[in-house]
Amino acid sequence: MMHLYRLLVVAILCALASPTAFAKWDEERDVTTNGKDELVYYFKTNEQGQKLVLDKYVKRLIFIQPDRLYKRTIRLIKVDGQSIEVMSDPFSRFPEQTAIIFENKDEVLKKLFLAKKIEVFVRYNRDEAVSVFQIK
Repeated sequence: MMHLYRLLVVAILCALASPTAFAKWDEERDVTTNGKDELVYYFKTNEQGQKLVLDKYVKRLIFIQPDRLYKRTIRLIKVDGQSIEVMSDPFSRFPEQTAIIFENKDEVLKKLFLAKKIEVFVRYNRDEAVSVFQIK
């Protein structure tokens, strides 16, 4: 039974690591500070110029809104209509960026990779807004 479980986990990880699994997301490459490793990030940009980056290394989303430099809170996202409670963590060095963290990281990442529509519910002090990202 344990062998079957390991085989299933390896198959899922291979499917997630294959380039065809990310074909719907745009791709961005970055080199680590030591210059030895190349990291690949997947992102989508909506009509408002907001960017959603899928960070598979830390297993989180990063919400970027360049024109809103003040603090934002994100407590909920919807992936294809399914609500997922999340926590947000603003970057101190990059105020336009907010990390979106979830409890069931592997399960949520799989849903995000396969998603067609992601809605991010953002709260700016007292104002609330919904940012929609269509993934084709």
